[in-house]
Amino acid sequence: MNNNIRRIPMAEKQLVIDFLNRHWGSQHPLVNNKTLFDYYYADGDMTNFYVLEDDGEVAAVCGYIKCSEKSDSDIWISIWCAKKGKNGLGLTLMGAMKELTGAKNMSCNNIRENTMPFYTFLGYHPDKMNHFYRISDKNEYKMAVVNNKLIPESAIIDGTELVLMEDISQVKEHFSIPDGMKPQKDYWYINKRYFEYPHYKYKVYVLYSNKKPVSLVVFRVNDSDEGHVLRLVDYIGTKENFYLLSGWVDKLMAEFDCEFSDMYCWGVDGAKAGFVLRDENDTNIIPNYLNTLWQKNIDYFFFTSDPDGFMMFKADGDQDRKNLG
Repeated sequence: MNNNIRRIPMAEKQLVIDFLNRHWGSQHPLVNNKTLFDYYYADGDMTNFYVLEDDGEVAAVCGYIKCSEKSDSDIWISIWCAKKGKNGLGLTLMGAMKELTGAKNMSCNNIRENTMPFYTFLGYHPDKMNHFYRISDKNEYKMAVVNNKLIPESAIIDGTELVLMEDISQVKEHFSIPDGMKPQKDYWYINKRYFEYPHYKYKVYVLYSNKKPVSLVVFRVNDSDEGHVLRLVDYIGTKENFYLLSGWVDKLMAEFDCEFSDMYCWGVDGAKAGFVLRDENDTNIIPNYLNTLWQKNIDYFFFTSDPDGFMMFKADGDQDRKNLG
C-alpha cells in the first residue's frame, strides 16, 4: 500500500468533483455549482481540498474553508468523504488536516450526530450547538409553535449603540478585531462572507458601549411567505460583552416586523442578552427551515480541535446558505 496526501490545484479540481459525485451519495451543490465551488474553495491557483491517494487512486478527500487570508488561517472542515471500504484512510486524512493547513484551530459546523465518536477518536471535541431564541409579543404566530409564551425582560443598556455598517471600509474604520479569537477571523473574511456573499444579504453591525466599539454582530432577516425572522448568525468579540446586546434584538425585530429571533451558537450565553435556551423540556417549536416552512426543532452538532474560548455561530463554515439541491 502506497499512500500520498496532496493539495489539489485548481487545474485539477475536476478530480475532486468527480470523486464526490461518485462517492458522496448525491450531487453536492457546493462542488457542482462553479460559482459556489470557486467562492468556497478557490485559493489562488490552488483549491482548498486535500486528497489521500492509495496506490495511485483517490481514496478520500477533505475540503475546508478559511477564516482569514493568512496562509496558516484557522479553518472549518466543509466536506469529508472516503471511498467505501477506505474509512480508515478517511480518518487518516482528517487526522492530518490541522498539520497540513497549519491551522491553530480546526472545526466543523453541522456534523452528523452519529459521527461524533470519530472526532473523539481523533482527539477533537464534538458537541451540540445551543439554540437560543426570543419571540416577539404577538397574538398569533405563523412560523413558531408557541405553547409557552416566555419573553424574558430585556432592555437596552445605557451607553450601548448598534451601528449598521454599509461596507468593509466602514467596518475597518469602526471596529478592531480582537486578537486571540477562536477561530481568528479577519477583514478579508468578513468582507467575503457578509458583503460579497452571492445569495443572502446580511446586516453587519458594530456594537458600542460608552462610545467604545466592543463587538461585531451579524444578522440576517429571513423572509418567507409566512413572515420574517431575525437570525443572529455571527458575533466577533469577547463572550463577556455579549450581554450588551440586551434590548437591541427587540428593537431590530420591531424594525423588520419579525415573529422571532434565534441563533445557533456555542461559546456565549444568550440568556444574558434576553434569549431563551431551547432545551429538551421546551414545548415550543422554533423552526430552522422556513423556505419552505417545516415546523420542527432541529439540532446542530460540531467539533473543534480546541474548545477553550472557542465560539461558533450559524454562518460559520459552509452553513447559513440556500438549499440549492
